[in-house]
Amino acid sequence: MTRWLFLLIIVFTVGAAILYAYVGGFKSPVITITTTKAPIFLAGQAFYGSANDEKFGPLFRGVKDAKDQGKLRGELANIYYNDPEKARDTVRAFVGMVVADTVSQQLPAGYRYRVFAAGQRVVQARSTASYLVAPGKLYPAIADAAKQQKLKLRHVYLERFPEQGESEVLAVVE
Repeated sequence: MTRWLFLLIIVFTVGAAILYAYVGGFKSPVITITTTKAPIFLAGQAFYGSANDEKFGPLFRGVKDAKDQGKLRGELANIYYNDPEKARDTVRAFVGMVVADTVSQQLPAGYRYRVFAAGQRVVQARSTASYLVAPGKLYPAIADAAKQQKLKLRHVYLERFPEQGESEVLAVVE
């Protein structure tokens, strides 16, 4: 019986490793330090509260639904205005989509625009990993790059998760 249990554990572990590799979990992100050249416009909704708040998750689903129903055109994105790990699970965020401009489409009810300004110095982390594992790869890479370059993170992050292409996080630095 012990042999079968051991064999089952090995099969499960190999299967999990294959799945993790398939979604890009073993890919290292590409890090660059750059300055944003143009403003990035987002359409969405602001949130302030606990990451465990029952209202936080539906914001993401609402944005995806607005995109799927054709109410908004763009790619899924968020701006975080703090580091939730250091703020004891309190999140200050703007959940939405990157849009081309602020005039070409009408916003759904309750949605607003936000701008991630041009001219900001940022650490940019990019990866082809799935959005399911990308944040867990991109944020530590940003922290390591900032530490190595002796840059101070301002804890303003823009996350972009396009359906095709690379996931990206821009972290504003001083």
